[in-house]
Amino acid sequence: MPMDTELSERLKAQDAKLEEIREAVLAMRRYMQITFWVTVVFFVLPLFGLLYAVPKVMNSYIGSMNIDTLDLQNL
Repeated sequence: MPMDTELSERLKAQDAKLEEIREAVLAMRRYMQITFWVTVVFFVLPLFGLLYAVPKVMNSYIGSMNIDTLDLQNL
């Protein structure tokens, strides 16, 4: 019977260690999810915003130059 108690203790110790590993993996998973969403919010969304804003700003800038109204004959 001493073998059964020893085996039982070892199994309990392994279960405890597995539970610690499980908690660490869950914490790491949560950390990775937070990192992903922070990356999306602070990098990807502004990148898409620039894809919309840059052409609009360039159009406004070029439009303000009034190229059509330049008098090129007096140059």
